[in-house]
Amino acid sequence: MGAWGYVILVAGAIVLGMLGQALRGRVGYEGILTAIGAGLGGFVASEYHLFGLGQWGYTYDGLAVFPALIGAIIVAVVVEAVIYFAERPTATA
Repeated sequence: MGAWGYVILVAGAIVLGMLGQALRGRVGYEGILTAIGAGLGGFVASEYHLFGLGQWGYTYDGLAVFPALIGAIIVAVVVEAVIYFAERPTATA
């Protein structure tokens, strides 16, 4: 993957992190975790062709755009779910 592919991947990860932060409605550092997870998910899905995603769709500077987007969204949702359930207070009976 070339330099512009990495720039697009990082920018997309930051946008997903900010979106997760905005949907949560609180200001904190959890958006950084979501952005890191989205970046890793997008990179792995684009480069290693996991789960049959392959190199289908548009490729820009070595970045398989659609597989990277799908991988980034899946990992971002998983990270957001983990953060949600980890922060949620437990009820005591």
